Amino acid sequence: MRSSEKLSRKNLWGYAFGAIPTGLLGFVFSFKYIEFFFDDLALLPSYFIIGQIIYMTINSLNDPLSGQLSDRTDRERWGSRRLIYIKYGGPIWALTFLLVWFPWSLTNQIIIFIHYVVTICLFDTMYTLVILLWLALLPEMSTDIDERNKAQFFATVLGTVVTLPVFVIIANIPPNSDQFRVIMFILAVISTVFILLTASMCEERPEFQSDKIFTLKESIIATFRSRAFLVYAGFYLCQNMLGSLGLSYFFVYLLLLESITPGLDIILLFFVIYFIIGYVGNIIAIRLQPKWGMRRIMLRFGIIRVIGSLVLLFLILMPALEWTIWYGLVLVTLASGYGIFHIPMQYLAIDEDEVLHGSRREGMFIGVMALLTRPGTSLGPIVATFILAAFGYVQGGDLAAQPASALLGIKILWLLVPAVVAAISLIFIYFYPLHDEALAEMQEKLEKLHEEKRAAYLSSGGSALESEEMDI
Repeated sequence: MRSSEKLSRKNLWGYAFGAIPTGLLGFVFSFKYIEFFFDDLALLPSYFIIGQIIYMTINSLNDPLSGQLSDRTDRERWGSRRLIYIKYGGPIWALTFLLVWFPWSLTNQIIIFIHYVVTICLFDTMYTLVILLWLALLPEMSTDIDERNKAQFFATVLGTVVTLPVFVIIANIPPNSDQFRVIMFILAVISTVFILLTASMCEERPEFQSDKIFTLKESIIATFRSRAFLVYAGFYLCQNMLGSLGLSYFFVYLLLLESITPGLDIILLFFVIYFIIGYVGNIIAIRLQPKWGMRRIMLRFGIIRVIGSLVLLFLILMPALEWTIWYGLVLVTLASGYGIFHIPMQYLAIDEDEVLHGSRREGMFIGVMALLTRPGTSLGPIVATFILAAFGYVQGGDLAAQPASALLGIKILWLLVPAVVAAISLIFIYFYPLHDEALAEMQEKLEKLHEEKRAAYLSSGGSALESEEMDI
């Protein structure tokens, strides 16, 4: 690995700090917003679904626009293409996070619906601007796969260490309570601090700042010509749908676990499995990556995940074997460790595009990826709402209020639907072209191109400017 591709300690920590607001704002939002609007405020299922369709539309459009805005930003005028939006957009993002949790009405369905749509769309727009550009930083800072995986894993570890205690604390706190809102205010302040640290500690590679700037139309056409990009977009659409069916519906999964293992410290055990066992799966996947490669690991682990979910569903449909759910969750979570490669795999399509066109367009690629895949974050809740309504789930009701059919619906929502979606996602990964010899050849060309760019940058007097920026 060339020294120019190795991340400095400052850059590594700076990038990892970005995982803290991602967890505290992004994950907590996903964890609680459906419980808040669907369960606590009892928004009608029809209004909830309409809101998700509006959210899906806004969610899809704001990503490519944010990416294009960043890619076309004049670095000489503003000092950066990515960090400027993270620095100034981060505090606004934290503010939109707070707005979600202050209801405009507790009884009027129309006002609750308007509050629901306006605040989640505002939150998502700022989330997109900040997190999309945070993600775009890493592939510019290093093109080495091992360095990227290390940075992604380090960020995941740091984000988990900070986020796990928060999840355990707020899991049983109603979102529509003053106690919850005080905690959300504290999280917003902490997140703002770490966003500003990320903006100050990360550095954009100067040799990429003179890359050719493409129009929005040219950029979108280029992304749709990339087979690697399109195939991975299919996979990531499925992953977004899986993600929206995970923690967002913990409040209903909790009812099922309470019915199976009453008296157990369910919340603590669940999050230990979700984070710690998931972590172990990440480590195993990273250790196997040099031998198997990312694509092969994702296929093999993914098959175990699908089969494990279906077997677990079959077992817990029999009352005498419902207790096996905890062992099954450990296996399925461990097999999901390939999730550590979701972001690094996406970067490979961006690398290939740079080899073909000579310019890096992280912002646009990640933005168009979101245009195609973010609908999954709304498709999941839409499917879940239909299933819960069809099986008689009582909104806001405790375990005693739920009919047996509702618990069956929760089992289907938790295990069958994700197994089907995960199986579809593996079909896309099977056809992903950048692996083995093709990947090695692309990386060799990329390293050569970067050497040429760096030489051109230094010969134009960039070394003095770079030294000056590093001193600052």
